[in-house]
Amino acid sequence: MRAPVALPAPAPELAQMLVLSTAHLSLPTARDWMQDCPWSCFEKGDYGWFMYVCDDVGIAEAPGVPLEIRSALHVAKRLGCLWIMWDCDGPLLDELPEYDWEADRGGGA
Repeated sequence: MRAPVALPAPAPELAQMLVLSTAHLSLPTARDWMQDCPWSCFEKGDYGWFMYVCDDVGIAEAPGVPLEIRSALHVAKRLGCLWIMWDCDGPLLDELPEYDWEADRGGGA
């Protein structure tokens, strides 16, 4: 009987993640829509979310998906990312809309 042949371990699989500021989300989207996102989206502690970059156009471009979400998905796809991390301290991108949550709450200028 021959000794078993050891196979090399597979290389780890890595996925790109786009980090974005939650300021790219309107308050209604952050407060109401994110919890009902129709694809994988998980709360990230108290200050953000991890969102899968949905590649099903019928879902991601459906009526009711906020424009800022669709815009962020387009950027993430263009950059080859599989996930978006929405973070309160994340960077702002000039090409995405920016929202003032304090103004949306009636407390801003």
